[in-house]
Amino acid sequence: MMEEASLLSLPEGMRVEQIQITEHGLVIAVEASHPTSCCPLCTQSSDSIKTHYRRTLRDAPCVGRQVQLILTVRKFYCRNPYCSQKVFTERLPSFVEPWARMTIRCCQHITSIGLATCGKGGARLAARLEIPTTRPTILRRIMALPDISGSSVVYLGIDDFSFRRGYRFGTILVNLESHRVVDLLPDRRAETAARWMYQQPDLAVISRDRGGEYASAAREGAPQAIQCADRFHVVKNLTEAVQVLLARCQAEILTEKKPDEPSQDEQNKPFISIEEWRPKIPAHIERVQRARRSERSARYEQAVELNRLGKPPQEIARILGVTGRTIQRWLKADTFPDAKRRRRRPGSFEIYASYVLSRWQAGERNGLAIYREIKEQGYDGSERTVYRYLEPLKQAEVRASIDVHRLQKWTANTAIWLFVRDPEKLDEIEREDLAAFCEASAPLKKAYDLLQDFLSMVHKREGQRLDAWLVRVAESELPELQSFAAGVEKDKDAVQAGLTWAINNGMVEGHVTKLKLIKRTMYGRAGFALLRQRVLHAV
Repeated sequence: MMEEASLLSLPEGMRVEQIQITEHGLVIAVEASHPTSCCPLCTQSSDSIKTHYRRTLRDAPCVGRQVQLILTVRKFYCRNPYCSQKVFTERLPSFVEPWARMTIRCCQHITSIGLATCGKGGARLAARLEIPTTRPTILRRIMALPDISGSSVVYLGIDDFSFRRGYRFGTILVNLESHRVVDLLPDRRAETAARWMYQQPDLAVISRDRGGEYASAAREGAPQAIQCADRFHVVKNLTEAVQVLLARCQAEILTEKKPDEPSQDEQNKPFISIEEWRPKIPAHIERVQRARRSERSARYEQAVELNRLGKPPQEIARILGVTGRTIQRWLKADTFPDAKRRRRRPGSFEIYASYVLSRWQAGERNGLAIYREIKEQGYDGSERTVYRYLEPLKQAEVRASIDVHRLQKWTANTAIWLFVRDPEKLDEIEREDLAAFCEASAPLKKAYDLLQDFLSMVHKREGQRLDAWLVRVAESELPELQSFAAGVEKDKDAVQAGLTWAINNGMVEGHVTKLKLIKRTMYGRAGFALLRQRVLHAV
């Protein structure tokens, strides 16, 4: 029966006596055959068998069938006259624990299912895998896992996470060397974090965000450690300051500067921007669009009339065959809601649009010649597409000039990306829009130079230039950036270390995202202790 024992991965000293196939699975009779066993109290070996007895165990499933083991084990006499344990039961530490009703590997399967899913979901998955178990058993196995939070930490990353967003927060602590979560704390108070850090005498570096609680905790609990402010959070704070400045300057620009009066030729010829430059809509599509607009207009008039008669929005929606939200939007607008024109989808022609426009403005009117030129540059579209784009140029003027008109399409939330992104990665239109901002406002030009210089400092990790940069900000007369610089001065050592060292909190943010996934699989009903076990032992 040695082949069967190897197939079932039984430990050495056990042999299979019988295998029986039943309606519910496999019943396997196994007998311990090692000639001796050690006393669990005095560890002396004995070969004096007193009696045999049977244990019924549940094992891991085999080929989709439940497995039940009928294990025959023995009791031995202890031959040590000084031992108080006169009779003992032989132990199988690698296979089953004393008094257990299932094997160790079956327990490990249940624990892994619980860590990967949750209590009720784990029980349903285990039933599919032919491992009958219950929700309390899965949770009990997870809670029985050993505590691993006592390991020594040298490089620590710390951040907060929310149990309930905006109401209650906890703290996650990550070993930046092993990339593992070492502990969770039930709150984000400085006292709790400082108490945990005090128990880590080997702490050398602490990576954190710009929050004052963790800075205070690091000073109190680990004064010997170097604090590193996370670069992402520093850049985020600077970006928010520039965004506020951008909103103020943009409002001033649009208030003070009015659009230039068009020339006589421009008044006679329609003007479209390069962003709105599209091929002329075919006549059959235009007829369909007009028909659809007439239908929408009729529905809108009916909705207004029914609302005047006192019908509620839901009933109007049912009568007209639209959604209630649509009716509410129509009535709120108080005017006919014309369909918005779709944004132009980027295609193969977009890259060459500026070149084609420049050739047209230079006097080239031969569409085939223009097509051949961009074909040599890598254009893979059709000749017909080029002709369709050239046709609107005969009736209207397409311009990509730098003027105040270009600023109106940007909000502070969107324009900030022109300032933050690498100038080499901006396309031609975005470069012209950025130039329009910088030419229209001297403070924005100054802020752009300071922002790009700081980003260069971050990318190259040139923390030694921080003092010179702060001096430039102090001389810039930009209150938004000076407010940011004042915050940096309060946490200058940590910011400078973060701009110099390679350490950052990116790994911690990744673990926070994983923690959120685990927390949501628990439906928010489990306590902190179970969440901590699942996060610490997550694979």
